[in-house]
Amino acid sequence: MANTPSEMPQTPLFSERTLRLLKLSIVVMTLLIVAGLIALVIGMKQQADKLFDKQERQIQTYRYSFSEGSEYRAMHIGEEGAIWVEGRRSDGRIEAIELKKDGTPARHIILEQGDKLPE
Repeated sequence: MANTPSEMPQTPLFSERTLRLLKLSIVVMTLLIVAGLIALVIGMKQQADKLFDKQERQIQTYRYSFSEGSEYRAMHIGEEGAIWVEGRRSDGRIEAIELKKDGTPARHIILEQGDKLPE
């Protein structure tokens, strides 16, 4: 009688050598993924450290003062990043200091009232 389907010899899908190589390749790929993740975390930490170092260096304190008897009123952002600090003098005139982007004073202006302008 001819071989029936249940009596046919079963041949494995992969040989033993192929299975060993497949397992080895899985281990190698896993190690490469783990090494890549570790390198990514280390790189992100280094970038974060650089960013925080830059931010710490950028924080500076500047001190400016208005004329005697003036009080602070407001702060305005002008063109090209300039900062205007506004104050009011004791005689009612408005005083303004323009600060450049680097923090140095550019102009100091005192606004006179319309009826007190020099002729």
